Amino acid sequence: MVVSAATAAEKGLFLSGKGLWRTAPIERLGVPSILMTDGTHGVRYSEAQIDHGQSWGRRDVSGRAVPPSGQTDEHRPGELNSAPEWLAFGQSRPATCFPTGSSLSCSWDPELVRRMGNALAEECHDMGVSVLLGPGINIRRTPLAGRSYEYYSEDPLLTGELAAAMVQGLQEKGIGACLKHFACNNSEFQRTKMDSVVDERALREIYLAAFEHAIRKSDP
Repeated sequence: MVVSAATAAEKGLFLSGKGLWRTAPIERLGVPSILMTDGTHGVRYSEAQIDHGQSWGRRDVSGRAVPPSGQTDEHRPGELNSAPEWLAFGQSRPATCFPTGSSLSCSWDPELVRRMGNALAEECHDMGVSVLLGPGINIRRTPLAGRSYEYYSEDPLLTGELAAAMVQGLQEKGIGACLKHFACNNSEFQRTKMDSVVDERALREIYLAAFEHAIRKSDP
């Protein structure tokens, strides 16, 4: 009913956003702005980006990180050579850091993962988040995929089962789930530009099977 009542411009708003982490509201139709945020093993609420509208961290022409206004690039004690927190997301609200996907999959326990989804949903409610951008279910096949720790397994069946359990745990508490990332995300370097050349059978039976299994079983 809402979509049929929307104008062409309003329908376009369904596909756009308001800042980095919110959908665009359509006040005439009573459609609110929905807040979504990462992540795969913890709720990351970036106060800088969500509350204050800051964009991603910037770098100068030499590649050196440029801090947001009012902040310095000095590392805090104990950070060693790690990137300062503001570099990409700014200050984040305190949240539980649950086990990563690669650790969680070692349990082979969908019920445990479902309970983790429940707990993540509780934190989402506490922060006013409606959709959690996770779980991450790209297949882990190479160490060049710098975010493999977020993903569950090299096995699509195990991955699909655990992802379905996570989605069910979130949805049981009224929080939406968004499967990610792109299939065949096998390199962190230039991952938004690179071309993943994959045999069609491998694509279907390995990389896409986990997405299909999770979608059929949990309807994210």
